[in-house]
Amino acid sequence: MTVTPVVTIAEVAPREIVHVAGRVVAIQVEPSDAPPAFTVRLDDGTGRIDAVFMGRREVPGIVPGARLHLEGRVCESEALKRLYNPRYELVPTA
Repeated sequence: MTVTPVVTIAEVAPREIVHVAGRVVAIQVEPSDAPPAFTVRLDDGTGRIDAVFMGRREVPGIVPGARLHLEGRVCESEALKRLYNPRYELVPTA
């Protein structure tokens, strides 16, 4: 990961490059007849943000309950904050 400081999801604004951390609370995979996309909803207690991995139907290690650090540029679509193809780091759980 980079040295970008971690911010809360509530603090992020569209078009900013951010580094957020939280727990995976939901996963969505597009059906096989749609273009591949793997969407992860991350919650840090202050808000939620979706990370969309285009061209993929899975990302090894990313499962509900996993802790992640994500870094990328925030997009806002239909009032939902999203990061497309963010850098990610799995955080080991104790």
